[in-house]
Amino acid sequence: MSRPKVLIVGGGFAGLACANSLDAERFAVTLVDRKADFEFLPNIHELLSGVKKPSQLRLSLRAAMRAVGHRFIRGDVTGIDPEARCVQLGTDKQLCADYLVIALGSADADYGVSGVGKHSYGFKSVAQCQAIHERLQGLSRKGGKVVIIGGGLEGVEALGEVLRRYRHKPLQLTLVEARHSLLPAAPAAVGEHLADHCREWDVSCITGDPVARITAKTVTLNSGRRLRSDLTVWTGGPVPPALLGESGLAKRNRWAAVDPTLAHSSYEHVFIAGDAAELEQPISKQAYHALDMGRCIAANIERLSKGKAPRRFKPSGKPTLLAFGDVDSVLISDRVCLAGPPLAAAKEAVFAAVMPQLDLRPARHRLESALGRSKQATQQLLWPTISNWRELRRQTKVQKLT
Repeated sequence: MSRPKVLIVGGGFAGLACANSLDAERFAVTLVDRKADFEFLPNIHELLSGVKKPSQLRLSLRAAMRAVGHRFIRGDVTGIDPEARCVQLGTDKQLCADYLVIALGSADADYGVSGVGKHSYGFKSVAQCQAIHERLQGLSRKGGKVVIIGGGLEGVEALGEVLRRYRHKPLQLTLVEARHSLLPAAPAAVGEHLADHCREWDVSCITGDPVARITAKTVTLNSGRRLRSDLTVWTGGPVPPALLGESGLAKRNRWAAVDPTLAHSSYEHVFIAGDAAELEQPISKQAYHALDMGRCIAANIERLSKGKAPRRFKPSGKPTLLAFGDVDSVLISDRVCLAGPPLAAAKEAVFAAVMPQLDLRPARHRLESALGRSKQATQQLLWPTISNWRELRRQTKVQKLT
């Protein structure tokens, strides 16, 4: 009997977790992505300071799929037919399956601001963050003005890494947030704590004044205020990929609605995972949720193939860990918010634990990658701390914010 075909669109956390959880002896799995590599996006901010190298945050999707007996196809998905469970690659290739998993992730919101694509650096990929790193290295030698737009998680972590590496260099740093506080989705005490750090390190922090226009050398705010900028970093937040609306999986500019089992509300054997999914009870668009969703969908495909009913997705409650370079780290949970440099170890531990779970290549390759990550962490994170007694004492302090 032929194996049921499973087509997974998107090789991020959700797509890779789903593929890794499906048995190649039972399912013919194909993973499609326009990129050659999986990228560990929660840690891309560390590229700005050189704490991480691009190779540490990437995993070849072809090698990963080969290791578990699946197929990888690199290509641009230009169309999706959810009724037929088919996707169009480019203009001349179509793939169809018995089960379709959409894990497209999100696009970068530009809010209609003129000049975002042309005059600012995005913050959504390893390549983009490495480009920022290289630009910062040049500016740090001759001096310049850096404007980071967006005071949410990405913008704050980007600023922290710039401070880690360049706080004693001739750079003028500005952080701009459209709303009236930093990290507006978190308790107010967290934003106030981060604003205190900005004042401590002479970072100009502008809130409540959205960006209206970006040019090669300026950032203009709604108030008319103009900021000179030699490097503009845009961290605008996530929006639904246009393909969701174009394919009928969602209303225009909306995420795709799913039932409690993560199946699409209108199409049979079509599942939505990760950022692209809109649950009845919204959850944060975090990597750990995407991992859990991918595994849940794989289990439900397994159950459906055996004639069993799929099970509900039960989101696990995990705290958010925010790194502010080597200055501070913040843990945000439903019950408490803590701040202190020691919490940086928790974020690094998550990276060290999750990356090997996704890498199912032969043991030799996994060991080489793990040793490389460990060596880099020791050189860039551990040794600078233990070699400085004053820094070591500071690294033991944790305070409660809420």
